[in-house]
Amino acid sequence: MNAHSALPITPDFDVWDPQSVADAITVENGALVVTWAGGRMCHYHPLFLAENDPSPEVLHPQSRETMLSPLDFPQDLAVTAADVAQNGAICVHWSHGRQPSLFHPGWLSAHGWQESDLRQKPVLWNSELAGPPAVDGPTALQDPAIFRQWLIDLRNYGVAKLINLPDEDGILVDIVSRIGVIRETNFGRTYTLAIKPDPDSNAYTSLPLPQHIDLPTRECPPGLQFLFCRENTTTGGEGLYADGYRIAEDLRREEPEHFHALTTIAWTYNNRAKGNSYKASGPVIELDEAGQIIGIRYNTWLRSPFVGPLEMQDRAYRSYRAFAARAQDPAYQLKVTYRSGELFAFDNRRALHGRKGYDAGGGARFIEGVYSDRDELNSAIRTLDRQLAGG
Repeated sequence: MNAHSALPITPDFDVWDPQSVADAITVENGALVVTWAGGRMCHYHPLFLAENDPSPEVLHPQSRETMLSPLDFPQDLAVTAADVAQNGAICVHWSHGRQPSLFHPGWLSAHGWQESDLRQKPVLWNSELAGPPAVDGPTALQDPAIFRQWLIDLRNYGVAKLINLPDEDGILVDIVSRIGVIRETNFGRTYTLAIKPDPDSNAYTSLPLPQHIDLPTRECPPGLQFLFCRENTTTGGEGLYADGYRIAEDLRREEPEHFHALTTIAWTYNNRAKGNSYKASGPVIELDEAGQIIGIRYNTWLRSPFVGPLEMQDRAYRSYRAFAARAQDPAYQLKVTYRSGELFAFDNRRALHGRKGYDAGGGARFIEGVYSDRDELNSAIRTLDRQLAGG
C-alpha cells in the first residue's frame, strides 16, 4: 500500500491528483493560505474548510454530502495552524477546541481561490469555421474517450456532429440517453421535422427559417438539441447556424449601446399553437454575475407585442434589429448540409439555427429531433473524466 492510499475522502466522487504538493502553508486572519508547487497561492476561508471537512461527523461517507448546517459552526471559527501530514494530507488546526481536519491535497488545490479567471471559455466562431467538429459515430459509441471528446467539442463550440451512424430506429434516443435525461416538450419526447397540414410551428413547413433558438417560450429553454438525418434527397433545406455568443461579443465591443439594451430589456415570447399557450420573458443576451455571456433568447417570429414606454420600445426594437442584422449576415453563418447517417448536436441557447427553404415534392427528408439540457452534458463530461481517470 502506498503512502497516498490513506488520503482522506472528498465531498465528491471525482479523482484528484494525490501528488499535489504544498510549498508553503500559512495562516492569515484565521484563513488558510497555501502556496502550491509552481507558485500558485490560494486562500481558503475557515467556514469553507469546515463545511467540507471529510470527517464522518461532517461528511456522510456514502453520499458524500455535508450533514451539518452553517449554524452548527461558530461564526468566528478560525484556522490556528496547518501543516502537512505524513501521507501528504493538509492538516488544519482549529479554534474553539475543534478537532483537526485532514484534507486531500489534490481536492484542496483544485478548489483554491486565486486572483485569475479559470472558467471554461467558449470557442467563438463565424463563417470561417471549416465545419462543426465531427467524430466517427460507431467509434465514439465504442470508445468512451472519443465519446467524451465529442461532448467536449459540443460544450466548447456549441456545435458538433457524429457521422457514419447506421439508419436504425431508436439510435438517436440511445445516444442522447448516454449523455443524460431526454427533455420532453409539447412536441413530444422525440419529433420529426416533416411538413404538417396544420403546422403548430414554422419548422413543420418547407419555408426558409431565419436564425433562432427553439422554445424561448419556456422559463428555461432546452440547452441542447440533437438532429439525426436518416434520409435527405430534397433540394435545399441546408441548416444555417450562427454563434450567438460571437454575435453578442461583437456587439459588446462595436455597438455597446445595443449590447446594453439586449442584456437589460426583457422580451416576452409566446407560442401560437391552438392547443397550448407557453409564455416566458427574458433579455436577448443573458449574462452571469461576472458579465460572461451564458445564454441567448432570440426568435423573431415568437415575440409577443412589446409593451412599454415609447423610449424603451425604440431602444428595444433598434437593438433587436442590430442583433438580427448580424444573425442573418452570411459572415456569421455556418452552412450545414444534412446527410444521411449524421447526427448534428448543438447548444440551443447559444447556436442560432435556421435553414434555407426546400422543395418538399422533390425527394425525401427524414430528420428526427430530441431535446436535452446542458446539465446532462456537463454531468456526462465530469462522469467520463472520473471513469477515465480510474475513479
